[in-house]
Amino acid sequence: MENFNRKKHWENIYQTKELQDVSWFEPTPETSLDFFKKFKSVFVQEEDGNTQTNNSQQQPQHPAEMSGPPTAVSPRTDSGASVAAAGNVSDKFVEILLGALEKNNQEGFDYLEFRQALKNLAKMPMDEQTRFHSAYAMAQTMGITPAKLIDSAQFYLNVLTSEQARFNEAHAQQRARLIGNREEEVKNMEAMIQQKSEQIKQLTQQIEDHRKQSEQIRKEVSDSTIKIENTKADFEKTYESISGQIKEDIGKIQQHLK
Repeated sequence: MENFNRKKHWENIYQTKELQDVSWFEPTPETSLDFFKKFKSVFVQEEDGNTQTNNSQQQPQHPAEMSGPPTAVSPRTDSGASVAAAGNVSDKFVEILLGALEKNNQEGFDYLEFRQALKNLAKMPMDEQTRFHSAYAMAQTMGITPAKLIDSAQFYLNVLTSEQARFNEAHAQQRARLIGNREEEVKNMEAMIQQKSEQIKQLTQQIEDHRKQSEQIRKEVSDSTIKIENTKADFEKTYESISGQIKEDIGKIQQHLK
């Protein structure tokens, strides 16, 4: 067994067996709801202990509707401006991004099915190059070339980029709606406090009431900022994770499938 050559072993399998006889062969690549149910496992590694149970139970929403509780508290500067959150790969954004990929899934065998084949072959005792060649051997029977794989992978990257643009637009609208006008409200309220303080001491109680209102608005602005920025950070982290995997696969396709 010391001289066992995995590459020759898998090449021999493809030379001696029909395509439909190998264990990972799928007569018809899945593009239906069943495929979508498996979609997540193609891109996202599930953590032990099901640590994201709470997120996975949430129903996916349009990005503009997402204003739920933040996943982490953003550090703040002395001026009150929030610092960009690190973000996490969020189940709700995984559902949205992979839903967009599934909705735009092209007919026939392409990058998504190729990645599924790679995922299936990951269970086999073979190195990465052999795994890519093995998955590609099946793809070739369907008229697939490395160029077609890269083109379809780029197509799905473009789908994700479109989703990112939609999210950024919704994010900007949320900031304007929940934060922009309220910041101006804080400024006006503080000006009123200063004016009344200079007029007469008898207005002290009224000034105190306005001050309390100002602090409440500050708190609401702070809470809204944290929610919005953490939502954006979660989306960006999810986007980077999924698009990064696709880009990495493109590089490996180019590296291994010359």
